Parts: sequence; structure tokens; C-alpha cells
Amino acid sequence: MKKLVQEKKTAIALRRQGLSYNEILKQVPVAKSSLSLWLKDLPLTKDEKQILKKRLNSNISRGRIKAASELRKRRLERERVWYEEAERVFKLHKQQSLFHTGIALYWAEGSKRTDQWSFTNSDADMVKLMILWLEKFANTDKVELFFRLYVHKPYAHENCELWWQEQLNIFEKQFVKTIYKPTQLGVKKRPDYKGCIKIEVRKSKHLLCKMKFWQKMLVEYYRQQ
Repeated sequence: MKKLVQEKKTAIALRRQGLSYNEILKQVPVAKSSLSLWLKDLPLTKDEKQILKKRLNSNISRGRIKAASELRKRRLERERVWYEEAERVFKLHKQQSLFHTGIALYWAEGSKRTDQWSFTNSDADMVKLMILWLEKFANTDKVELFFRLYVHKPYAHENCELWWQEQLNIFEKQFVKTIYKPTQLGVKKRPDYKGCIKIEVRKSKHLLCKMKFWQKMLVEYYRQQ
């Protein structure tokens, strides 16, 4: 009984110092339910409450820093693996002009601020070339790709999706919702314009990251020529 009384006193003293329940339990080996019962109605002074609040905030901050550090370590490890893969592929294909062309085109026209690989252009031949590049160098089958059309309202009635579908030899189900761009023009300015088509590779953060590595490798390759 004396031991229990002493443990309760110790727990109260530690609580007044601003320790959390988990920190107290490390020094007072009792059931958490017992500790909660002892401390639930414990009156704390204003200063003691401030100390407790500061300690709790400090613990939360340390926890966040630790979590952020772990996330960063995992991200760096993923990027290290992706870099090694990119380096291997670059060495394998560095003599092929199509490989260089695709990297350069993506550098100019590809998306860089998203978490996935995507390429947008209005030139059907350029889009075909990028699809070929994906199949040849990124192990991506054309049927796995998704396409989004961006076109101005005056062209909406022309069914430009069908035109692109025929040009690229893709399935209707590969199209996602068309985006109609606003314009002040009520008539067509370019009769042959069929909008811009975006190629999307889903869940492709790894490919986007490797693309950035390849761009740097390409620059270094030509510097050494």
C-alpha cells in the first residue's frame, strides 16, 4: 500500500513538472487506467499548465521533425534507386538519336510541376513520336496511356476526339474528360486546328524523376563530345 501511495505522489510530482502520461509511465510502472484516475482531477497552477503545454508542443515538434526526417530518408533512397536505373538506361541507349530526341522534347514541352509524366502538344506527328519513345525506352504499352484533349469552344462540335483517336490509333476509353478552353473568338481562327492532346502516364513519378536525371545526363553527354 505504501508503495502505491508513493507511486501516486511521484506521478503527481512528475505531472506538475509537465511530463506526459507516457513519460510518467516510464518512471512509474502502473496501469495507465490507474494513472488517469490519479491525475484526472489534478489541479494545476497557471505556470504548471504553461510548462505542460510547452512540453507537449515540444514533443509534437520533435515527433514531426522525426517523421519528416524519415520521409526524407525514404525519398532520397527512392531517388537513389531511380538514378541508378536512369544511369543504366542512359548508358544503354546513349547512341540512339530517338532516345535523345524524346528527352529533349519532354524538356521543352513536358510537364515538370506534377507528380506524373505527361506531355502536351497539338502536332500529331510529335505526339506519335513521344508514344513511340514511351514504348521503346520507358516500357510503357500504348494501351496503358490516357489522353486528354484541350480545345477551344468554337471547335466543340467537330468531335476532335475522334480525329485524335484515328491519328494515334488509340481506344475511345483511353480519353479522359475534354477541357474546353475559354476564348473571346466566336469563330475558328485556324481551320485545321484540332486542339492539344495530353499524354498521361498514370502513377509515373518514378518516370518523371528519371526524365529529369536523363536531361542532366544528356547535357553532360554533349559537353563531353
